[in-house]
Amino acid sequence: MAMFDLTTVIGYAFFIICLVLGWGAAGALDYDGILQRSTSRWGRYLLRIGVTLVLAEGFRLFLSFVLGPILDLVVNKSINGFKAF
Repeated sequence: MAMFDLTTVIGYAFFIICLVLGWGAAGALDYDGILQRSTSRWGRYLLRIGVTLVLAEGFRLFLSFVLGPILDLVVNKSINGFKAF
């Protein structure tokens, strides 16, 4: 049994993509400068990490509902095609 099979790699890649989207959205949503008004550099950084994690979970849920049925359709068709042989 391989330590990193394809589904594990895809799962981690999907989570990293959601984190990147969350990090970008956290920066884009800071139009009032809330992150800049924090007292310390580490405080701003921790606040942005927290916002990033919340937004990444939202992206993960949204993209799972959007991409899930499409991937299921593609995977089922490819598996059914291989079963015919």
